[in-house]
Amino acid sequence: MASDRLARPDAPLRPLAALVGTLPVAVLASACVARFAPLSGDTPSLLGFALVVPLWVTAMCVAFLARSATRAWGVCAALSAVLFALAYGVPQ
Repeated sequence: MASDRLARPDAPLRPLAALVGTLPVAVLASACVARFAPLSGDTPSLLGFALVVPLWVTAMCVAFLARSATRAWGVCAALSAVLFALAYGVPQ
């Protein structure tokens, strides 16, 4: 039974999506938090910096729950694109 799981070609791609594909999601989400947080001074930057690791761990857990590697990578790519557009495309 274990050999059936390892024989699938997408077996290593889902953990790779969880480890590598979710990092841009976490970094861009924290950049959005830092940019749009209604706080003053350096507080938004510190908040965004502090949220990178918890957001990354949460995104990894969600990516491991995906049914396939294609879906995990697709969600990571879509979220990264949306968060990039929010972080750098929306004028202040």
